[in-house]
Amino acid sequence: MVQADLAWLRTLYDRYGAGEVQAVFDHLSPDVEWVSSRGSPAFASFSGTFRGADGVRRYFDGLMQEWIIDRHEMLDMTVEGDDVRVQNLVGATYRKTGKRIETVTHHHLRVNNGRIERFEEQFDDAAVATACEADCAEGHPGQVNQ
Repeated sequence: MVQADLAWLRTLYDRYGAGEVQAVFDHLSPDVEWVSSRGSPAFASFSGTFRGADGVRRYFDGLMQEWIIDRHEMLDMTVEGDDVRVQNLVGATYRKTGKRIETVTHHHLRVNNGRIERFEEQFDDAAVATACEADCAEGHPGQVNQ
């Protein structure tokens, strides 16, 4: 995949950063696999493996229910074939405590013909836990969302 082919993905990240979540759905493969596995109950509403647009919608509903994201800035993008890795600086406030954090997230995507086939995110749970205090103290078993 050539860098020029990924202009749509850079635009998608820019639009998401401006609060346009629908931009993500415009580029999902029908059978997309969306993975965000977290070990803390504070992340339970958006943790697991989500499949298809309905699953991804549940992911975003859970995320927005718990967090107010006010910054989502792409720091770096690397491409190797259909694999894309993106680093972002994210600023968010945990609704239950009102505490705000900033952290770097790492996204690993598989894209094909302008569609996201697989998405996986990683971030430092401990850094994010500073915003949610006791809610983040206990682990929870992973879940799979269809």
